[in-house]
Amino acid sequence: MTEILRREIQLACTPTKAFRAFIEQVDLWWPPGHRRDREARLSFEGDLLIERSPAGGAWTMARITERNEPERLRLDWYPGSATAPTDVEISFSKATDGTLITIIHRALTAEAQAVWPQRVETFAKNWDFVLPAFQQFIRTNPSEV
Repeated sequence: MTEILRREIQLACTPTKAFRAFIEQVDLWWPPGHRRDREARLSFEGDLLIERSPAGGAWTMARITERNEPERLRLDWYPGSATAPTDVEISFSKATDGTLITIIHRALTAEAQAVWPQRVETFAKNWDFVLPAFQQFIRTNPSEV
């Protein structure tokens, strides 16, 4: 069985606000250093998370496979391999002081499982950087959320 990567953060807002900020304001909180092009813009366009460079190039980072607002978002995640996406499940749960976000990241296909051991450490480091950036965005922009 392939290892499952799990990360959690606590946010000081409702699950609805957290969900909407995750989707609607991704370009404002996703760190520029965690994009292919630091100048690129990120946005969910329909069911796709697209990175668009100033030069006009576009790259699909993820595809929404399940959207149950405000409780859950599930994505086919392409960073690391465009042909062997991984599965990212994001839960937004009501907590005493706001919202608990839980990320479950795993390989599902045989192709993704074959390369998972080489990729999981990188995914872990990236989530450990990206999620605190989201937490900081929520903390410093309460009126925008």
